[in-house]
Amino acid sequence: MATLQVVSPAEYRSARLSLLEKEKEATRVLDTLAAERRKLPAVEITKPYKFTAVAKDGEKKTVSLSDLFFGRRQLIIYHFMFDPSWDAGCPSCSVMGDSFPALEHLNSRSTSVVAVSRAPIEKIDAYKKRMGWSFPWVSSYGSDFNYDLHVSQDEAIQTIEYNFRDKDELQKAGQDYFAKGEQPGNSVFYMRDGKTGEQGKIYHTYSTYSRGGEHLINTFGWLDMTPLGRQDGESGHGGLGFRRRDEYTKDELKGLH
Repeated sequence: MATLQVVSPAEYRSARLSLLEKEKEATRVLDTLAAERRKLPAVEITKPYKFTAVAKDGEKKTVSLSDLFFGRRQLIIYHFMFDPSWDAGCPSCSVMGDSFPALEHLNSRSTSVVAVSRAPIEKIDAYKKRMGWSFPWVSSYGSDFNYDLHVSQDEAIQTIEYNFRDKDELQKAGQDYFAKGEQPGNSVFYMRDGKTGEQGKIYHTYSTYSRGGEHLINTFGWLDMTPLGRQDGESGHGGLGFRRRDEYTKDELKGLH
């Protein structure tokens, strides 16, 4: 619970201007990081990954990684936690799903966005309809994709790694809970447009995991402006502490007290 310190308008203005300078500095640091991120080297993707999607007529179809670009140069994938045995997607990932922007703005910058999960497409499509989402979402069920991008952990299939730490490093950091099952993340890919003679080649340029994609959840941005903040740990729910938006009770929607 936040403790409000009540002061005069003049004292408030002075304190706010001091914080504003720090906010501006943080913005400049983020700009510098974004520039460095764009300079990262890339790794060519040569494995022919296959996914299952739902066509406009409602029928299932098999698509490739290149198909997920929808003819654009860039692709951002959100690794949505949805194990094949689950009946619904992860509640915390669902908060991210609620935060997806109007994709037209990204499309106008030659960027496509697709969610990928290991659950069968039938479960994905049913959950997508339940939540009222319209963003593209495909199944990687039966593919190595999730394991190669280190968002599904199974030592029988792929070496354990999460957030660029191997199993031993995760255990030493007390983060061995990341060494099994489904995990969230974002990955970025770039496709050559043919001007260099390498048309169709796909490159993995960036991935971020754990809290690395947290800034994309707009709910946090709104709460971070408030005196109470995110109220972490107060809801009694796991993960990020939120329910799926259609599961809140009337009392919960009154807020935490």
